Amino acid sequence: MSKSAVVWCSLIFAFSADSQSWDRKDDELCKVITKTNDDYTCKPIDQCPVVLRAAEDRAAYPKICRFSGRTPIVCCPTSPQDATRRNSTEMCREYYSLTTKGGGTIDSGGCRPKKIMSENILTIVGGTEAEEMEFPHMVILGFGEDIKKVEWSCGGSLISDRYVLSAAHCSEIGKKSPVKWALLGDNDLGSNKGAADPQVREIVQRILHPNYKAPSMYNDIGLYRLSTPVQFNRFVFPACINTEVQLSAKQAIAIGWGRTSSAGLTSNVLMKVSLDLVEQNECNRSYSSSPSPNLKFGINPNNQICAGQLEGGKDTCQGDSGGPLQIVHPEFECMYTQVGITSFGKLCGEPNAPGVYTRVSNYVSWIDGIVWESSP
Repeated sequence: MSKSAVVWCSLIFAFSADSQSWDRKDDELCKVITKTNDDYTCKPIDQCPVVLRAAEDRAAYPKICRFSGRTPIVCCPTSPQDATRRNSTEMCREYYSLTTKGGGTIDSGGCRPKKIMSENILTIVGGTEAEEMEFPHMVILGFGEDIKKVEWSCGGSLISDRYVLSAAHCSEIGKKSPVKWALLGDNDLGSNKGAADPQVREIVQRILHPNYKAPSMYNDIGLYRLSTPVQFNRFVFPACINTEVQLSAKQAIAIGWGRTSSAGLTSNVLMKVSLDLVEQNECNRSYSSSPSPNLKFGINPNNQICAGQLEGGKDTCQGDSGGPLQIVHPEFECMYTQVGITSFGKLCGEPNAPGVYTRVSNYVSWIDGIVWESSP
């Protein structure tokens, strides 16, 4: 049975009991169902690609007008505002279509995602240098009013042409002024080597999750709006957002310019490391020996992920905060899906001390409501 057929069958079952209400005028019915005054028309679901795709991806449940035989007739957006309304799943597909692998014009020939997972990557503690264009969504955040004197500290990831996803605690660090700058498309900081095409944008809005309350490390997620849209190219390109609650992957890739050891120096070159995803109970045991007021209720499996290497040697470290924890996208070649945000840890690379990452899938609706519903 096709994916669409499964969706349609489920819709028939769900709405068969309400058929008596489908004799109202279509336009009025859609206003009631969608709870808006926006313009919709009732169309067969296979003639409304936006609604069909969202239903197939389980990103949104269709608003049903009635059925024609076994075909759902759905509220289909007609106004430009509604037709272009998007979410993370939709935009991931759209971004892929812009690449040469997806039929577009943006060169994706330099990608390495299929190779990464099969490599024996060493120990950002325990990492190897990332190649140019390997992680075009990677961002480094800067502090300081003067761009000529900026201090680059936290990481982040580009998820649209206007928004960077990072940790909430990266909005302010110590006595530094609030984060103000985003640098994209640069693999080797402070170097003119290679073919990098860096872009700098001012951060004009810091949107921290409403349930983030420092110094607690729960809900450590923030969105950072850029002054002007970035230009997508082979060096600057967004990552997808993971929407699946359960992860089937056993490993994920962390990247950053942070310290290479607890007492070491930060790296000028972007580093990558493959980390094991650590079972939640095991992670809680690792942190129970040193309870912290920042982690009052232990590791929360709903909004946190643990990753590292229990025997030590591989980890993220100071300076990597806010950067992405990602897996290779299961469908779209040369793209990544971000599953976590580097949040905090204990001593870098030590045994039984996995790092803790904010679980992105728990915040998809919050992200969608800001990033895709915002005006340019």
